[in-house]
Amino acid sequence: MKIRIIIPARLKSKRFPNKLVKNLKGKSIIEHVCLRAKKLNYDSLIVATDSNEIKTLIDNINIETYLSKKKYLNGTERIADLCKKRSFDKNDIIINIQGDELSFPVNAVNKMINYLKKSKEKEMTTVVVQSNNRNNYINKDYVKVITNKNNNALYFSRSPLPYDSSSNYLLHIGLYGYKVSLLNEYLSFKKSTGETKESLEQLRFLYNDIQIKCIKLKKHNSISINSLNDLKLAQKLIR
Repeated sequence: MKIRIIIPARLKSKRFPNKLVKNLKGKSIIEHVCLRAKKLNYDSLIVATDSNEIKTLIDNINIETYLSKKKYLNGTERIADLCKKRSFDKNDIIINIQGDELSFPVNAVNKMINYLKKSKEKEMTTVVVQSNNRNNYINKDYVKVITNKNNNALYFSRSPLPYDSSSNYLLHIGLYGYKVSLLNEYLSFKKSTGETKESLEQLRFLYNDIQIKCIKLKKHNSISINSLNDLKLAQKLIR
C-alpha cells in the first residue's frame, strides 16, 4: 500500500479560466498548492494536467507531472485514468487535492490517510468544516453538505443546505481520498442528474451507493480560489 498525492489541474476552468496560473505573491496558485502538498508524507506526488503551461511551472519546482489532452468531466476521472495508465496497485491510497484549494488543512489530509489505511470497506473520504459565514452559505461556489449521525455524507449542493441554516452548516473542502480499487470502478459508474446539475464529481459516488466518510473540522480558514474576489482575499491572507 502506497500513499499517492495527486493534484488534478485543468487550465480552462469554466467559472474562473486560467486561475491556476494566476500570480499570488510571486508564485502561481498551483505552485502554492503543490508546495503545501510537499509537507505531507507520501510515496509519490503528481500533478495531473491538460496544460503545457502548468506542466512547465510544476517541472520547474521538481514535482512530477502527468500530461493528458484527453477530455475529462472532472478531476476524479483524470486521476482514475492516470492510475490505470501507471498500473498502480489496487490497495494504494489516492489523495486528490483540488488544484485551487490554496490553504488546504494538512492535518485533515493525514486523518484521511489514516482512516483509509484502516478501512476495509468500499468507500471514500473527504473533509468538511463547520461554518457560519452567510456569504459562503448563499454563494454557489461554496459547496455545502449534510451528513448522517455517523458523519457519512447524505448530499452535497451548491445551493444553501440545509434550508435556513446559515448560522450553522457544513462547508465542503476540496479534498478526496480513495483506494485505487474504487477509482477503477468510477469510470463505469452511472452519472446522475444531480452530478450534472451541481457539477460535483462526488455525487457520482453517492448515486452508486458508495459511502463518503466526512472528516469534520470545527474550524479552518481554507481558501478555495473560485473567483477574482477569492484571489483578492488570498492576496491579503497569504504570507
